[in-house]
Amino acid sequence: MNGGGSVEVAFVRQDFDAPPAETTAVRLLWLLRAHLPHGLRVESERIRMRLAVPETGATTVAGDVLTHRACVGWSMES
Repeated sequence: MNGGGSVEVAFVRQDFDAPPAETTAVRLLWLLRAHLPHGLRVESERIRMRLAVPETGATTVAGDVLTHRACVGWSMES
C-alpha cells in the first residue's frame, strides 16, 4: 500500500430510518476489509474507525463505501 499511514474516520447517522450503528459497523468492516480497519468504536449515532490508508485517501475510500446501499442514511463526519 502506498503511503502506509492510517487515519480515523467517523460515520454519523443522518436518517432515523437508517440501520443502527452496530449493524452499519459490521457492514463497514466488510466493505472496508481491503483497508485493514481497526480501532473500531461504535456509539448510538456515530461509528469511528481507523483505516490503513493515507490521510489524503480516506475521504475517497469512505465516500465510496457510503454509496453502497447497505450504508443508506449514514454519512462521513467532516
